[in-house]
Amino acid sequence: MSFLAADIGGTYTRLLLAEPSATGWRVLREQRFVGADYPGLEAIVQLFLGVERPNVACIAVAGPVSEQQRVCMTNLPWQLDARQFAAHFGIAQVRLLNDFAAQAYGLDSLPASDLCTLQAGQLQATGVRALLGAGTGLGMALLVRCGEHWQVLPSQGGLADFAPVDEQQLALCAALQQAYGRASQELLLSGHGLERIHGFLGGRGVLLGSGPDAREISQAAEQGEPLACASLALFARLFAACAGNLALLGLAQGGVYLSGGIAPKMLAFLQQPEVLQAFSDKPPMRELLQRMPLHVVLNEQLGLHGAATLAAQLCRAQPAQAEDGR
Repeated sequence: MSFLAADIGGTYTRLLLAEPSATGWRVLREQRFVGADYPGLEAIVQLFLGVERPNVACIAVAGPVSEQQRVCMTNLPWQLDARQFAAHFGIAQVRLLNDFAAQAYGLDSLPASDLCTLQAGQLQATGVRALLGAGTGLGMALLVRCGEHWQVLPSQGGLADFAPVDEQQLALCAALQQAYGRASQELLLSGHGLERIHGFLGGRGVLLGSGPDAREISQAAEQGEPLACASLALFARLFAACAGNLALLGLAQGGVYLSGGIAPKMLAFLQQPEVLQAFSDKPPMRELLQRMPLHVVLNEQLGLHGAATLAAQLCRAQPAQAEDGR
C-alpha cells in the first residue's frame, strides 16, 4: 500500500510517494516542480508517478476547499476536483485540504530541532495552536484539541485588513489603499509584500516592478544595506503584530508558529526585541500574549509533511474500512 502527498504552493509543487509505517511513513520518491511551468497538477503527477498508482492521495492547496472537495487555486490558474482526480489516476481515496491546514497537521510530529523559539511563554499542552506563514501569500490556520485528536480549522485570514499601529504604518496603509483599493495583510506579508515595503521606504511607492525583488532585498540585507535592512525589520514587526492578532483571536495558549519560506531566512530580524514587543503590545492583553509560546518553523516542507501525515492515517484506516464493509 502506498500514498501520494502533495503540497501545491504559489511557486513550487512538492510531491512525495511513500508507504505507511509503524512510526509514520517510508519515502519511496520525492520531487519538486515549478508549478507555473505546467498546465495543471495532472501533468505534474503523471510525470512523477509514471505507471505507479497509490491507494491514497492527500493534496494540500493554497485556497479554500469546498465541501464538494473542489478548489480554485489562489496563486495558480488551476482548478482541482478530488473526484475527477481520483478517476483520472485510479486512486481509491483523494483528499484535498488547505495548505495551511496541512501544515497544522504536521506540527505535532515536528522535532524540536525544526523550531526556533522566540518566546518560551507558558505552554498549555492541549491549548489552541495558531499557525501563520508568509511565502507567495499569507496563510493561517488554528489547531484545536478534540479528545485524543487535533482538529484543524482552516482560514483565509491572510486576506483580512491590515491594522496599522503608528504614523508610518498609517501612511503605508494609505498607499496600499490608493494603489489596490484596500490594504490586506497579504499585500505586505508575502514575497511581493516585502517588495512593496522596500518601495514604500525607498520613496518609490507600493506598486511592483520598479525595484529589486524579495530575493535581492534579502541578499542586500545580508550585506548590511540600510534600506534592505529597514525593510526586513519593518516586515518582521508587521509579521509579529499579525501573529499577535491571530493569537488573540484563537487564544493560542498552545503556541504560535511562524512558518512559510520567508521566516527561516530572516531569523536575525525576527529575534530582535522590538519584534516581541510588536507581538505582545496589545493592551489590555499584553501579559496574556507574553505567556504564549512563539516559534519559527525552520522546516520549509511542513505542508508536505502534514499531507503525508494525513495520507498515512487514511492508508492505515483503509483495511479496517474494507473489513467493516464485508
